[in-house]
Order: sequence, then structure tokens, then C-alpha cells
Amino acid sequence: MRHLAALAAALLACSLSFSTRAEDAGSATRPKAVIELFTSQGCSSCVAADAYFAELAERTDLVAISMHVDYWDYLGWSDTLGDSSHTERQREYAEVHGTRRIYTPQIVVNGVTGVIGSNRERVEAAIADASLPVPVTMKHGDGKVVIEVGAKPLPGKRPTTIRLALLTSEADVPIDRGENAGSPIDYYNVVGTMRPIGMWDGNVVKITLPEHELMQDGVDACAVLVQEDLPEGPGAILGAAWLGNW
Repeated sequence: MRHLAALAAALLACSLSFSTRAEDAGSATRPKAVIELFTSQGCSSCVAADAYFAELAERTDLVAISMHVDYWDYLGWSDTLGDSSHTERQREYAEVHGTRRIYTPQIVVNGVTGVIGSNRERVEAAIADASLPVPVTMKHGDGKVVIEVGAKPLPGKRPTTIRLALLTSEADVPIDRGENAGSPIDYYNVVGTMRPIGMWDGNVVKITLPEHELMQDGVDACAVLVQEDLPEGPGAILGAAWLGNW
């Protein structure tokens, strides 16, 4: 029950922030790519990628989310935003991509292209080639949030999951120890939790979730990803949408 309450509360946070952008809803740019940054507060080489990611998070043609891993915690600083589930997602990507190697900073574009997160040229090239063919919308009103995934022939006829990521749009973290000791760093669109909320089969899917009066601490944005499931882990992201303060 606590999970359900937190989910509903987070959706309220998303919908309330979205209401301030309602006038722009009809002209909002449909995203062409989902950017996932795998980063760590204990990684000195991540600082440049974190700064670049802040620029990507401002773009209206992208859904940009950051996932803090925990495997550098032994260096002397435990990432305050880290989570083992983020590490596991990155490991699954490595398995799917045939590398079996994880590192930070890494950016994964649309679930299929992994590059060094601070390499602007390669990231921009991956974005230029990217597209999200499946339309996804998120709307709110009358005490509910409605997520709609449009109809499209199902690529490869693979199982495809609809996932909801709950986000903190900005976190300023003072780091006292480790490689980045003494450096307060701003992080953006930080994933707290990501969970499946449904499946997509190529036909129109609508998911209705309730708004609640309570808001989950630290959550002020959310994103929906429609992503293929492969035996080894997450596959291509086919569609995405977001609500928040971006």
C-alpha cells in the first residue's frame, strides 16, 4: 500500500507541475530520444558528463533522465542518489549490447546506443540518428492522470513494457569525500524509482492513475518509457513522454 500511495502522490506532483505548462501542451515537441545518463558522485570523470547532461535536460526534443549507480561507493563516498537497481539496469544494457562492461559516465540513447557520457560529438551523433516511432501522451484532470500509448505495428513482436520513472528535477549535493571531495554538484532529472505500470501490444493502451492530495518528498517530475523486453534485459525504447518542471 505504501508503494501505491507513493506512486499516486508522485503523479500528483507531476500533474501539478504540468498544469503550469498547460498552454503549451498542444504545441509541445514530440521527443525524438530518451537519454539515460549513468553517473556517480564518487567518479571524478563524471563531472563533465553531469554538466553536459544539464544542457540535454533543457531540450524539449529529449526525455533526459539520470541514474546514479552504487559501484563506486567504495572509493570513499557513498552516492546519496545511488541505487542498486540503477546498477542492475546498466548491467542488463551491457549484456544486451554484448559488451558486459559497465562504466561511468555512460549515456544510453533510446536503449540501443551506449557512449561515453562526456563525449558530446558521439552523443549528438546518436541523437541525430534517433527517433521514437510510438506516440505517447500524459494528461491530467478530474482527479486522474491518463497515459496513452498510440497504435503502431509492434516491431519484432517483442514484449513491450510501459514504465514510469519518478524524478527529482534538480538536486544540489555537497560531496565531502572521495574523488570529488569539496565539490557541490548539481544533478538533474534524477530517477528515484522506475517501475512497470503496463504492457503495450501495438494497439492503443490507456492507463489511468489517481491523483492524491499528498506529494512524495523530492519528486517533482516523471517520465513514461515504452521499451522492448529482451531475454537479456531492456531493449529499444519506442516512445516516451514526461511531465515536470523542465
